[in-house]
Amino acid sequence: MKKIKANYVNAAPWKVLTVKASLPDELKCLDEIAHNMWWVWNYEARELFRDLNPELYHDVKHNPVMLLERLSFECKERIMNDNALMSRVKKVYQDFRTYMDVKPDSSRPSVAYFCMEYGIHSALKIYSGGLGMLAGDYVKEASDSNVDMCAVGFLYRFGYFTQSLNMNGEQIANYEAQNFGSLPIERQLDKDGNPLVIDVPYNNFQVHAYVWRVNVGRVNLYLLDTDNEMNSEFDKRITHTL
Repeated sequence: MKKIKANYVNAAPWKVLTVKASLPDELKCLDEIAHNMWWVWNYEARELFRDLNPELYHDVKHNPVMLLERLSFECKERIMNDNALMSRVKKVYQDFRTYMDVKPDSSRPSVAYFCMEYGIHSALKIYSGGLGMLAGDYVKEASDSNVDMCAVGFLYRFGYFTQSLNMNGEQIANYEAQNFGSLPIERQLDKDGNPLVIDVPYNNFQVHAYVWRVNVGRVNLYLLDTDNEMNSEFDKRITHTL
């Protein structure tokens, strides 16, 4: 049997592009703060993000990364022309840098902490209950206590579900995919500047996981993500839900 090529059309060279709105130089420090979960337990930082645009802050469910992405040009201009607000921006950033520039206490042992879930903030849906909240508090306390610690977990594409009821009063579980580009996380890169990939042996093959980093104060939380093109459809789902 002879195989005949049906067409000679070249495969489309699709590329994934991520487009983000830029911030003026005067406000770029806010993006640095937004990508560090230090703001979760720093009320001055939380209130600062809220006061940039209270209505939008509510709409993005208190996620400062998404807030900064959606600020209009007019809103950015208003913020920069508000001397009192800009003074608060500088004050919070100064406090953040003072906190972050403290070196870990080398006299204490380093710690690697592994957990299936971490309750840091509702903007990052990688927890479901008590275990996650406890693990999140451990990481925050390690940062404040200046412990040389890193944590490892999973980045769930859908995280926990939101609940609704149908006409019969039965629970409906609604899973909504998280947009990783709008979360307070950063992709971990290797020494050549490429996305870091961890190969995990599983049965007689390997599962490939991207690594994302959550900056929790002075502690790095590394999250594994199997939802990528290197894995089969079955293995992509490993990190879909809790």
